[in-house]
Amino acid sequence: MTISGPRLRTLLRQAESVANNGKRAAALTLYQQIIDEAPDAVEAWLGVAELAPELAEREAAYQKVLALEPENVQAQTGLAQLHGELVVNDAAAETAVSTPETADPFQQTQTWLEEATKPAQPRAATTIEPPTPTSYSEATADVHEETAVSDTYDLVCYRHPNRATALRCYSCHKPICSQCAIKTPVGYRCPDCIREAESVFFTAKPLDYLVAPLVSLPISLLAGFIMLQLSGSFFFILLTFFIGGLIGGFIGRVTKAAIGRRRGRYLPHVVAATVIIGGLVAGLPGILALLYGNLAGITGLLVPGIYTFVASSAAFYQMK
Repeated sequence: MTISGPRLRTLLRQAESVANNGKRAAALTLYQQIIDEAPDAVEAWLGVAELAPELAEREAAYQKVLALEPENVQAQTGLAQLHGELVVNDAAAETAVSTPETADPFQQTQTWLEEATKPAQPRAATTIEPPTPTSYSEATADVHEETAVSDTYDLVCYRHPNRATALRCYSCHKPICSQCAIKTPVGYRCPDCIREAESVFFTAKPLDYLVAPLVSLPISLLAGFIMLQLSGSFFFILLTFFIGGLIGGFIGRVTKAAIGRRRGRYLPHVVAATVIIGGLVAGLPGILALLYGNLAGITGLLVPGIYTFVASSAAFYQMK
């Protein structure tokens, strides 16, 4: 199977680049990571077959490739060469074992006597060169080589496959672009991990999403009707900023008490929407005037607009 998907193709390019630079262990780790995600990836198995330290591992990798693609020429050639190495190694081992048995004992004794009675030759003075100093960064480069290899080469954001990045989420280590990265005191995190961490604080029940609008909507409609009756003077326009905050905060507190002060991810949005509906009641005359072509209705929307913005913001804040 040919590797597909931007993430696996990127990992394959990294593994090939690392292998070409002579970093066999790091490249082997990347190939193994590809195999874990795509067990039928022929290119990854061929990489393992070329880099595995043990002959048995290399042979097993070639056999896997031939099982996936019986006509793969590279696997056939590599397996034939591997069998040739095994034959040579076995022959060398047999020769090394048989040599002491076939040697002539008399000849071995004579050779030993000649070496033992040979006069000692004076040894030439040698100069011992001091070891070349190695900087701390060079000494620790190999230790961190495998863990830093993913930062040396470009990755792609898991949410935006067309964006190259070198950032990883602090929690799940998935690659993320600068737009998705959220800065936290411990490092950059992805939106999924942030969402999962926030879920711990949201204890609202499904019934709360029904109770919240049933409580906030009647109060919002009543407040909108009162604002409709009181609006008109310039002084009231300035007072709307203060009144809107009081009404919105009151709606938020009453609704939160009705649901047992539980928090929900979307409860603030639901309550703010009911406050906006109440604001539409206050702005009904202005809306009707605009529908009938009377531009003076814009002035009638000034107070309801200020009230709706301030009250919905206050209710949203109380429900957070």
